[in-house]
Amino acid sequence: MPTQFCTGTKCCTNHQGREATEVDTECRDFIIIGNGPSGIALSYLLSGNWPYYAGVSQDEFLHTRLMVEPQLSLVEQDLEFLSDGLEGRSNNPVSLLLDALQKPEADLGLELPSLLEWKSNVQKGVDHVVLGRGKPGGIWQTLDGGLLTVSLGGWMELPNLSMREWKQSNQFKEANSDLLSRRTSVANVSKYYTDYVEIMGLLENFRDHTVVTGVKQVKCEDICKALEVNKPLRQDIQETSPCCDEESEEVFNVDMEDLIADDLSSQCSSMTQRRSLSSVSVDSCIIPSCSPMFPSSSAQASRSCTNQNNNCDMQVSLETFSRSQELHSDSLPNWDPILNPSLFCCSYKQTSNLPNISSLQDYSRSLSESYRIRNKHCIDQICSQKTLFEVTGYEVKTDIEGKKEMSQFKYLAKNVVLATGQTDEPNKLGVPGENLSFVLHTLKDLDDLVLTGMLTPNSDPVMIVGAGLSAADAIISAQGHGLPIVHVFRKSVSDPGLIFNKLPVALYPEYHAVHRMMASGTFQPSTLLKGHPVLREYPGYRAWTQTEIMEITKDRKVRLKGPETNEMIQVSYIVVLIGASPNLSFLAEDGRELGQIPGAGIDRNNLIDIDVYSHQSRNIPGLYAMGPLTGDNFVRFIQGGALAIASHLHHKKENSEDDSL
Repeated sequence: MPTQFCTGTKCCTNHQGREATEVDTECRDFIIIGNGPSGIALSYLLSGNWPYYAGVSQDEFLHTRLMVEPQLSLVEQDLEFLSDGLEGRSNNPVSLLLDALQKPEADLGLELPSLLEWKSNVQKGVDHVVLGRGKPGGIWQTLDGGLLTVSLGGWMELPNLSMREWKQSNQFKEANSDLLSRRTSVANVSKYYTDYVEIMGLLENFRDHTVVTGVKQVKCEDICKALEVNKPLRQDIQETSPCCDEESEEVFNVDMEDLIADDLSSQCSSMTQRRSLSSVSVDSCIIPSCSPMFPSSSAQASRSCTNQNNNCDMQVSLETFSRSQELHSDSLPNWDPILNPSLFCCSYKQTSNLPNISSLQDYSRSLSESYRIRNKHCIDQICSQKTLFEVTGYEVKTDIEGKKEMSQFKYLAKNVVLATGQTDEPNKLGVPGENLSFVLHTLKDLDDLVLTGMLTPNSDPVMIVGAGLSAADAIISAQGHGLPIVHVFRKSVSDPGLIFNKLPVALYPEYHAVHRMMASGTFQPSTLLKGHPVLREYPGYRAWTQTEIMEITKDRKVRLKGPETNEMIQVSYIVVLIGASPNLSFLAEDGRELGQIPGAGIDRNNLIDIDVYSHQSRNIPGLYAMGPLTGDNFVRFIQGGALAIASHLHHKKENSEDDSL
């Protein structure tokens, strides 16, 4: 097993002396990272679908502002002016604006028709790609389909396609025909999002099953210099170039020296180890272990440069735009799959008796030249600003035999949108023993144990930690399987901050049932009634309120400490469900410089610092964020972020055109 794995710029210990495979660079105006509801909604607007006011709002002040220029789309108008004075359940004013027009009076429980008309302006479309780790829908594709959504079914809708219209289409197959609630099932929502992308004609903008491993800024002039027609395609690495000097500004990077061994056995990923958490397992991915041999001196020079200057990964990445004609020596095999099948078949042994070596060198040079020309044309199209974003990663593809393969990708873009959500990595307790194998962090893990027979009604109690809806779902699931439950949470049952105290009883009866259990099921299995001990209402459930876990031991014992307990209890498994945080490891310092609290990790308490009317980062021009990363956790509100980004882009283009006149 290699100690380090192949990256885009250097090779693992198994492949030292070989250079990483050339990757074509694609150019886009926008790269959207995340294909959940946020990414889907933004793709719809960037495809030229714009909303127009076509009704009469009951908010007279809002209606008056909208009638100032009624012929214009919301995208073309001043969103700060339109959203002035609006209040609601979002801290982002544009989200409140769009929600007030799409779902009028929704917070009152009303289901009124939308006040917007959507029109297609194909000529206003923006070139973009949406990168996602699974099928369109994001986290909704990984949840238990039998669960009900917290939001009403209508609140899960995306622009210009209601759930009712979707159900009437041929695309829909009812996942639960017995469902009578105004809420809908997760299975329906995940199917709706997948169908939405197809029905609305967005498929060509989506690239699924991808993992982004790096996002960084690069100077456009340095890229263009490296691709000038009359200059050598590659200079010796020892001679420092403009993108490898001390003045080079690198906002994002991937630390190539800090690679950690992965679960790929002896196979090489040809990727940076820093990657975002993926719902796609890479353990079974088939990755060819053979790659074309290049002169070892060049590889050593590249490694030397990287060791001398941490910023030099920008230099090496620029080298992927072009390859030196000087590298083609006698040791270089040809790229032709017929003349040299070893490049495409790991079981083939290359022989050194290559005929007509000079013609093969010419052929390799012609391929390198073709590659350079393609990329220069790409750069010329978007090099209208000083810096671009370089986005790298890999795509996991499955062939007809079910085997998985990885392929690298690289994009250059004017803008990048972070739409990853906040559910990538489960929050941890931070106590001794939390990394033991019987400590779980997802409801799916609990269900899998039941399905495999490893957890039964005769097992020791399963401990569920947390006081949110995920913990409630776990309790409901465990009860359904007849499992004994120990429930531990830090807050008081009457704490107004508990989510149960904010939900209407009529709409969420199952969650209020759990809340009642939390209130009545103390750590004592029985109580006194008229002087006689009787079993409590929920004999299979015990709750420890205002209690914390202090330690978890290898023999499956947990030390609890609270106002009424300080003891060790025996458990079978522990399910910790105390929220989650985004995985932004593809950004430098995990994006810590982007938060409202500089230097702190991005989470629900430290959102990305944006201009609320454009959703552009206050720290990095051209970098945008939307959805839960900016505080919008409901689907009905995340669409406002899409409108803000589309509007900001439109006005920026208009100003640019005016300046050129």
